[in-house]
Amino acid sequence: MSEERYRSVVDNSPFGIYRVTVDGRLITVNPALCVIVGYTAEELLAGNMVMLYADPADRPKWLAKANQWPRGVPVDVAWRRKDGSPITVRIWVYSERDEAGQIAFIDGYVEDVTPIRATEQALRQSEKLAALGQLVSGVAHELNNPLAAILLFAEDLLATERPAEEREAIGAIAQQARRSRAIVRDLLSFVRSRDVMPAPIALQALVAGVTQMLRPQMADLSVELQVASVPENEIIVVDRAGIEQIITNLIVNAAQSAGTGGHVRLDVRTEADDYVFEVVDDGPGVSADALPHIFEPFFTTKAIGQGTGLGLSVSLGIAQQHGGTIIAANRDPADGPGARFALRLPGGAPGSAPAQVVEPPAAGGRAERRVLIVDDEDTIRRALSRFYSRLGWVATEADSGADALRKLVDEAQEFEVVISDVKMPNVSGIELYDALHDLRPDILDRVVFCTGEMQSPAIAEFFARTGCRALLKPFDLKTLAALSDEIVSRVPVRS
Repeated sequence: MSEERYRSVVDNSPFGIYRVTVDGRLITVNPALCVIVGYTAEELLAGNMVMLYADPADRPKWLAKANQWPRGVPVDVAWRRKDGSPITVRIWVYSERDEAGQIAFIDGYVEDVTPIRATEQALRQSEKLAALGQLVSGVAHELNNPLAAILLFAEDLLATERPAEEREAIGAIAQQARRSRAIVRDLLSFVRSRDVMPAPIALQALVAGVTQMLRPQMADLSVELQVASVPENEIIVVDRAGIEQIITNLIVNAAQSAGTGGHVRLDVRTEADDYVFEVVDDGPGVSADALPHIFEPFFTTKAIGQGTGLGLSVSLGIAQQHGGTIIAANRDPADGPGARFALRLPGGAPGSAPAQVVEPPAAGGRAERRVLIVDDEDTIRRALSRFYSRLGWVATEADSGADALRKLVDEAQEFEVVISDVKMPNVSGIELYDALHDLRPDILDRVVFCTGEMQSPAIAEFFARTGCRALLKPFDLKTLAALSDEIVSRVPVRS
């Protein structure tokens, strides 16, 4: 091949081509190589091969393998561009030797495989997350049932008069159960892409529900939670469970930062067309080193064993699914120490429709209340039965969906409220709903379904399809009591 033809082939090759001496002096480079590494030909020829390696110590290692490496077999090498950005290149290396059998120079043919490797890594990560998601989903169900029983029994015991030492011990049990619940929920949200199911809710009801649920935990942490005035008659369209999870994470983090005797304030307001939920604490604030990384997965400033580092990452993801964001900053020094986290959600034009107020049922005129508790876990059934019995309800238990159908359909028993687990052997909660839809549609608006996780496709599709009331295990008894009262207020009086 003529020199001119050879030069044309080299200059127009889509692959980077170079010739280099053993000591790293580049003799020949082509335009494609310059594009790959970001250097001009003059810069490469004036430099040394080692400047292309992400780790300069790698070149001697590869050079030492040149005598054993089969000709024509490519290798992946970590390089860096002139601007310092890392790249992965695939190189085919051919050594030319002198009369003494020593390497005189090396020809290399280079392909930039950075995008390919990034795609492969993303695929592997996706596969790992999918497998992890299945594992966590199963573990969440197995963990949430005993956690639910622990929390329900603890709260039930705290509802009666007890010596201070006993109340302290039971309170610690409840607090740790709530902490475990938060960890499981964050793990579920992290490993599975959460489906957003927006629905209208009164802003005041949303805030009241979250803060009421958090009051016991704030008391356990000896932190005062203050709630600024919430705009009245505002209807916000959000995924309630997701937004409650964000607000809960922000408030609990703030309380832990504030410490014993500290203060946390939740301020809710509208700004233009946005809703802003701002959580402010009087703790030490966030260090300058930590602030840029505060939303990264598994990053935490807490001591080992005190947090997973997923709460803020998960919260930001949920906010972004709503088209919103979370902004982290320290308070103005003039206002005192501490941090402020602001959840901002787009709301369109602020709602003007007044929230529906459910009037409590009038005293008297109503027969005794009956509840059917459907769960394959005996401890959860017993805990809920104790709770409802203490409130004066008549509690009936069913250990499966099939048993519930016998009571509801075959025996046509009447209940003001039905509490059912979703995952059960034989007849699941989903199958129970579908059967009631055909055979007892009159009772569907009295059914509450409990689940350890909402992220699995089947469960998410079920709640999206039916719009059923959902309680995420482990739940608080106050939440259950409020929901039961709301359902009863809508149920016609039985004669």
